[in-house]
Amino acid sequence: MLYPSKKIGEHLSNLGIKPDDTIMIHGDAGISAQYIYENDKDPIEGFFRELIGYISNGTIIVPSFTYSATKGEIFDVSNTPSEVGMFSEKFRLLDGVKRSHHPIFSVCAFGKHSEYFINGRLDDCFGEQTFFDRLYDRNVKIVLLGCKLERGPTFLHYVEQKLNVSYRYFKKFTAKVLSSGSENNFEVNYFVRNLELNTELNLKLLETESINQEKMIIKPFGRFKARSISSQDLFQIARHLICENEYALIGEK
Repeated sequence: MLYPSKKIGEHLSNLGIKPDDTIMIHGDAGISAQYIYENDKDPIEGFFRELIGYISNGTIIVPSFTYSATKGEIFDVSNTPSEVGMFSEKFRLLDGVKRSHHPIFSVCAFGKHSEYFINGRLDDCFGEQTFFDRLYDRNVKIVLLGCKLERGPTFLHYVEQKLNVSYRYFKKFTAKVLSSGSENNFEVNYFVRNLELNTELNLKLLETESINQEKMIIKPFGRFKARSISSQDLFQIARHLICENEYALIGEK
């Protein structure tokens, strides 16, 4: 079944998203293919135009992670493609979208508060004044469109670093960032996972607790499932679970 593109605004509203909200979207490109667009041949671009039209006085953030520093590669802010899917890459290429300079966890933003979110600290991934700290500070709504919960909230690593979980540790990487013809070299601190343990995210407990506390909205987005939760609610629930059982968010038992 195909839906008219005007339904996108209705689906966003059902998730509790308002036109002046700041949202961070983890999305599957397939979500866009279920709509009929009047003027856009590319469904992903059409989807983003509808999204931008709905978030008329807010900010849209989409991850454009590259992990460049972890691979010893130069991160070219303007040209290095996102490594987290076509949904992300299409957003990066839209006119008016701005990208942060983080050599591992760059993000792209469009709208009212773009500058605040793309200008976070670069020498750390999840610490104070990084993008993820600003995500928490502004209580941004984290939205998952058509993807599994485990694939989504990288923000949880911010919680893990705050609590200094034992299954992760700090590792420094040499970063090379190219922007406007200038190369900037520095070290970046990354709270990496211990590969000797099963540290893959397992968020069944988190989702159950979020639903029980009525903090996570789960609604159909056309034929797909979508979730929305504020960063501060997600932080509080994750912190509570980790304090009760350090392995509550991962596969290790």
